[in-house]
Amino acid sequence: MARMYPNRLRVETKSNAERLLYERFQRELPGEYTVFHSVAWLARDTRGGARDGEADFIVAHPERGILIVEVKGGNIRYDGASDQWYSNQHEIKDPFEQAKDNKYSLLEKLKELPYWRSRWVTVGHAVAFPDVPVKQDLRLDAPATIILDCDDLDRLRAWVEGALAYWQAEDGRAGEPGRDGVRELVALLSPSWELRAPLAVQFAREEQDFIRLTEQQFRLLDFLNFQRRAAISGCAGSGKTTMATEQARRLAAQGFRVLLTCFNRHLADYLQSDETLPAGVEVRHFHGLCVRMVRQAGMDERLGGGWKTQEWYTQTLPELLMGAAGRIGPQYDAIVVDEGQDFLADWWVPLQCLLEDPDRGIFYIFYDDNQNLFQTAFALPPGLQRFPLTHNCRNTQHIHRTFMPFSRSEVAPQVIGPEGRPAEVTYYGSEHALKQALRRALHRLCVEEEVDTEDIVVLTPRARDKSLLWRWGFVGNFRLTDRWPPGSNEVYCTTPYLFKGLESPVVILVEVYPSSHQDLETLLYVGCSRARNHLIVLAEDGLPEDIRVRLPTSV
Repeated sequence: MARMYPNRLRVETKSNAERLLYERFQRELPGEYTVFHSVAWLARDTRGGARDGEADFIVAHPERGILIVEVKGGNIRYDGASDQWYSNQHEIKDPFEQAKDNKYSLLEKLKELPYWRSRWVTVGHAVAFPDVPVKQDLRLDAPATIILDCDDLDRLRAWVEGALAYWQAEDGRAGEPGRDGVRELVALLSPSWELRAPLAVQFAREEQDFIRLTEQQFRLLDFLNFQRRAAISGCAGSGKTTMATEQARRLAAQGFRVLLTCFNRHLADYLQSDETLPAGVEVRHFHGLCVRMVRQAGMDERLGGGWKTQEWYTQTLPELLMGAAGRIGPQYDAIVVDEGQDFLADWWVPLQCLLEDPDRGIFYIFYDDNQNLFQTAFALPPGLQRFPLTHNCRNTQHIHRTFMPFSRSEVAPQVIGPEGRPAEVTYYGSEHALKQALRRALHRLCVEEEVDTEDIVVLTPRARDKSLLWRWGFVGNFRLTDRWPPGSNEVYCTTPYLFKGLESPVVILVEVYPSSHQDLETLLYVGCSRARNHLIVLAEDGLPEDIRVRLPTSV
């Protein structure tokens, strides 16, 4: 069976004669034949600039050559006096002139390409009248040998071989395209390709969708005007940080002294950099807030010096905040907490003691208990009205579908962002393979996809002294850095723990591996959800099967 291009007859093919020949070529010719149906090209013309070429069929064989076939159906008539051809009484162009012109046009096109430039190849032309018999030569330039008629349909292979042999004899030598030549012909006449907008272009379009969708979430904030104390839960991407910031801005606009706090110092630094926040909003990460209040209360000596234990952060410092609040008194009219799932249950009371009215003062907590990377004993304070956010408006749909299999939420949120590109998952078995995969990803993103390095973040769960990334320094032409913003040819690299609550257009999550001291599902949920537009995961081959089956198919 011949290889056909296209491999299915186009539905718009109206000519019954072409439909018949397509089926016969496909069925009767053996596999070494390649047949193209209804192809067109442009050849260079030294006088006119460009010349159209087209063929009903092109039949190619690696040893016998290439045959251009022009097809005319119905009853065929030629009037020699007027030099006019007819098909079923309809005037048609001279099929032999058409076939010949297209033959020379194709030859010109082939000679433009390096493979064919110095190669002799047999290219012949023929005409098919599949509805009628032809018993003799029709004209001096129309010998029966190059005419396919209705009787030849039952001996199609022999006819094709005879027509190609005729043109090889005319040339006086064999002009074999070769198998490489047939492949070149496929690449020329029926190439496969895909035009994709660079990620940088997609970002601009998708950003407008994200802005519009996030504004829809603000409607809940209008409702919260009637709630002094509330806990707002939502999946990654539901706009919690944006809403927390907006609520703090709205409260400050009403004259309230507002504290906007979170656990993650890097998130607090990011929020502090928002120049649109009014002066009435103070941004602090929780432990930085504790230290500031203790010092303001004149209790500096209790902070101690040197290395601090985990117990100092989880118990001692919050207790000192409680004592400081007793000394200095209320500091805020309203407190807004972001990433509340990272707060211990014992921290809520000292925090609320900073309010003018600790029991009834304005107090909002935005949280997602799926993102509890630090595995704290999370519990909400009593007396808060709960409101769920049920829409993901930050991530593309593909990214949302990647991290949601690792969610433990009982409510499945709806993703309403743009479709985006599928997440890429690659498994590696060695340090060299990881470095090569990361190098290729960065090169493709920055060079081919035109993504700015500031729009890429590399996340690794391994500490700096244990991560392979920091041993390398450079990955290809790019240097990994933990300073923000990155410099020229630098890419920001940090951990999912330090990047919690933040986001980036592109995230490359690397060194994903099973470990006894971390919750792999939560790590994937948090790490993957940091990507807004595109996600790449580079995971070790040893990833457990129950995790692998929930990730997208590897590439």
